[in-house]
Amino acid sequence: MALSKEEIYTMLDNPLVQQVLLEILDDDINGFDVLMVLIDLVEATDDEISRHLNLKLNTVRKLLYKLYDARLVNYDREKDEESNWYTYTWKPALDKLPEVVKRKAQDMLKKLREQLVIEEGNMFFYCPKCEIKYIFEEAMDYGFRCPQCDGILKEYDNKRDIKILKDQIMFLEEELQLNKPFFSTEADKSKNRKNTNVIA
Repeated sequence: MALSKEEIYTMLDNPLVQQVLLEILDDDINGFDVLMVLIDLVEATDDEISRHLNLKLNTVRKLLYKLYDARLVNYDREKDEESNWYTYTWKPALDKLPEVVKRKAQDMLKKLREQLVIEEGNMFFYCPKCEIKYIFEEAMDYGFRCPQCDGILKEYDNKRDIKILKDQIMFLEEELQLNKPFFSTEADKSKNRKNTNVIA
């Protein structure tokens, strides 16, 4: 692990990092605990993490695979010659976290902006029973009846949805701006050091 525990804990306290990790973990906050155990123990098997947190082994494995897909953990695999079972020992790989957060936050921002364009440019209808929202054209195609339950679709005021989207966009934009030093790579830092040494 290239980063110290203190640096990692500071990163994990960052609201933008937390938001991105929740997105990676599909809003399962147990993933934070899994990550913390790995940081504390430096390496652990899924079984050890499961016992440590009193979480189902299956839940731990799912969370580890989500973190692995985001390249935030690695594993070593060992085969038991007698049982032919594999043991996976997991390790944190959080030196990649700034890069992952930046990329993911930019993706989230792009999706939110696209969604805002849809919300601001359309009229909506919804089914009060199924709580599904449809744009006007879809509602018209369905004859203003819910395709799930056949209930009548009602006009939907999406002002609150627009406000939530704008708030999320503003939060991400501000955090990306505030966290510029956090995202700079070693190459960027060394380039900046060279530039400060140049005499005008």
